[in-house]
Amino acid sequence: MDSFLEIFIICLPLGASAGLLAGMLGVGGGVIVVPGLIFIFEWFGVFDNPLLPSNSLVLFAVGTSMASIIFTTGTAAVVHYRRRTIDWNLVQIWVPCLVLGAIVASLIAQYIPIQYLKSIVASVIFALAVVMFLNRLPKVKSTTPKKWIPCALTSSGGLVCGLSGLGGGPVMVPSLLTYKTPVPQATATASVGAFCLSVCATTGYVIAGFGLKFQNSLGFVYLPALIPIVLMSTVFAPLGVRLGRKLSKLLFVRIFGVLMMVVSLRLYYTILFG
Repeated sequence: MDSFLEIFIICLPLGASAGLLAGMLGVGGGVIVVPGLIFIFEWFGVFDNPLLPSNSLVLFAVGTSMASIIFTTGTAAVVHYRRRTIDWNLVQIWVPCLVLGAIVASLIAQYIPIQYLKSIVASVIFALAVVMFLNRLPKVKSTTPKKWIPCALTSSGGLVCGLSGLGGGPVMVPSLLTYKTPVPQATATASVGAFCLSVCATTGYVIAGFGLKFQNSLGFVYLPALIPIVLMSTVFAPLGVRLGRKLSKLLFVRIFGVLMMVVSLRLYYTILFG
């Protein structure tokens, strides 16, 4: 069995997990896809090519994750739209700066060394895991933040998510919950935000890696991994939406936190010990 087919098969359950997360937690699935792809690409030595930039492995993981998020969050957003859980006023306030930050990230990521990129991914996931698991969201008196707050949160969050291959949900969901947005509206808004972010970021990663001409790739998007992830995630995202509607807020944040903590610790292990 060649590596192309092996990667395709291994990425099928990865895509199913990403779809469930996209629908249930509004996180786009990148929190699972990026570390998963980093482990898979390292195992198969896909990008052990002296002609490629030294940080290509992480760039392909992030770029492929962003491309998959277009489909996972797009599917989840359609389900939320049909259920009328999307608050379009929140979308207009929170999403534009998120997208701007992601575009900047896609353009500068290729200049960051591989270990720093890995550390960004692991650190962002771990920090969010602790906050969500301990349910230590900041306490606020108002449900309507001042206009500069969403801009600051989402632009900086979009930059970090764009560098780490996350869909924006890990920024938007905790932020919206902090301002007492109900869980269904928070996850629905995060799905729309992640979709918009991923479209723009993917375009940036395709353009940034367009001159590589690496086999089976489109810029920094690796198609043998993208296709199975998309196939499975679009099937499982609607199921995730239905599961998410049955969760209490506390259980919701605890599941989110445990999942991200395990992934971040595993990624730290690869950074420290190879």
